[in-house]
Amino acid sequence: MKFLLHQGLGYSTVHQIGDYLRSHGAGRHWIERYRGDIVFVLDAADEAILRREFSGLLEAVDDTETDRTGRR
Repeated sequence: MKFLLHQGLGYSTVHQIGDYLRSHGAGRHWIERYRGDIVFVLDAADEAILRREFSGLLEAVDDTETDRTGRR
């Protein structure tokens, strides 16, 4: 599943999310920093954590959508 950071959030937020996933989830994720900050998770447990703990910071997107047009 792919999630995009809301606009205006940056590197420290990416680190916070990554650290939390490594500590509390399966840790099977990666973060890309091109065309916006994109968090990919490979495990259902990590996806549930992102939806529950970081829903105010992230927006779930279609796997083919990578730009920020039309976003909040």
